[in-house]
Amino acid sequence: MAKLRMPRERVEKMLLEHIRVGEDLDVKLKVAEKTGGYRDWLHLLEVWRNDTITELKAAHEGKDIAFEFESITGTTERSSPQFTFEYSKTKVRYGIMQLEGLIERLQLALPESADVAGIKSLHPEIYSRCRTLYAGREYAEAVEKGFKVVRDRLRSLTSYETGSEAFGKGKIYIHGAAAPHVDDDFQNGVKFLTMAIDRFRNEKSHTADGNIKDPIRAYEYLRLSSLAMHLLERAVIR
Repeated sequence: MAKLRMPRERVEKMLLEHIRVGEDLDVKLKVAEKTGGYRDWLHLLEVWRNDTITELKAAHEGKDIAFEFESITGTTERSSPQFTFEYSKTKVRYGIMQLEGLIERLQLALPESADVAGIKSLHPEIYSRCRTLYAGREYAEAVEKGFKVVRDRLRSLTSYETGSEAFGKGKIYIHGAAAPHVDDDFQNGVKFLTMAIDRFRNEKSHTADGNIKDPIRAYEYLRLSSLAMHLLERAVIR
């Protein structure tokens, strides 16, 4: 039995939107056949299919629902775009029927679990600053905000906002090593964690969506920022 990650009303709205896009794609079949735009239509099919799979994964726990849609709408490249088109054009209708069936079965789906992603266990400042964005599926913005919270904390502690400068010029020191003889390893671990956050932030700032569409991946980035914030709570300047 399917289990939801979000309210039924939100899942239904998402499914209806992807059905609408699928219906529009189905209508464009005749245009592709008339103009020979097989390759363009196949590209639209791939975009619709991938976006729908991503949304299904975000809406349902487990992989079964997304896998069913993925299998039904899967295509195989043939010797030419036209032959691939002929083989693939029925996939849209099958996909739409699958989505319509999911709407009919929504009342049978188990409701979302309380805090299914564990978002409430994040560091309080990461949670308070990022939860609304995450809940609204603005995953790239949530991750960016989490990175910024870490940089702000480093700046408030050392006047430097990058990990390399905070641990270099800023002379920050973190209490919490498991033993004195591994303190250097611990300090380097925290330093490289904050430096990794710097690198991820720079990498994701060069794309509109940060290449983050999966809620689980977004949560994992938020968890990195959360760990950094917890460690920085035991920081002193030497």
